[in-house]
Amino acid sequence: MRYAFLDEEAKKEIRRSILKAIAIPGYIVGFASRELPVARGWGTGGLQVTLALINEKDNLKVIDQGCDGSVNAVNIRNFIKSVTNVNTTTKTTDASIIQTRHRVPEIELEERQTLVYQVPMPDVLETVEPNISKAKLLHANADYSKLWVLLYEDTSQFGDSRISNRYPVMVNNRYAMDPSPIPKYDTPKLNDCKALQIFGAGREKKIYAIPPYTKVEPLKFEDRDFKVENFDGKSCSRCGSTNSFLDEVYDDEGITHYYCNDTDYCDSNIEVGEK
Repeated sequence: MRYAFLDEEAKKEIRRSILKAIAIPGYIVGFASRELPVARGWGTGGLQVTLALINEKDNLKVIDQGCDGSVNAVNIRNFIKSVTNVNTTTKTTDASIIQTRHRVPEIELEERQTLVYQVPMPDVLETVEPNISKAKLLHANADYSKLWVLLYEDTSQFGDSRISNRYPVMVNNRYAMDPSPIPKYDTPKLNDCKALQIFGAGREKKIYAIPPYTKVEPLKFEDRDFKVENFDGKSCSRCGSTNSFLDEVYDDEGITHYYCNDTDYCDSNIEVGEK
């Protein structure tokens, strides 16, 4: 079997698309998405990016919804290991490549790391302009008036945007970009991030990227603050953290408990407390 499953020509083509995406932050680049032993929609875009980049020296971490132990994360991690024999880890700080779905790790990333997102909908204009040709023209002209109208309608009717995830961002003052379905809580982490961030959409055959230390801002009116999920007064029932994204869980008695969504961050807090 070939190293990292994909043939060399496929890897070269994906790497060229990644380089172009890095050179033009936020710009959507097409690529020839290959068939994989995973159904489209289950992370094939991120998987192809990871397989094109990974080598024997890498240490791989895969998370789904912040969890290393979910079915999707475990299956993708096992598949990549079976075709590369690389080391895997659940520690964010130890990983050189982190493939993720729906979250940015709580622990700040470093320059040596690459964060690969699994993306279902790559074009931020899709909700306001379904015609792909027209959407490309709007991107080319940096015409994002339809997005601003959407935000204005929400703000005028509800006081704030109703967008809870995939909140549109402006990359390097040029391209509006879909940051994948991460919660608004994670949106500020995209800005000036030390790590390289690459977004892969296998079904839509698109790749885009945010190079390290790139300016990323949520689209927001000047007189409105960007508000994220609020966990004031709540803490993780396991590690006691009060400064992480929390999951709400009900027990059999209907009592609400909160737990860190990022399992590695939660485990790390407990390890520090035990020392």
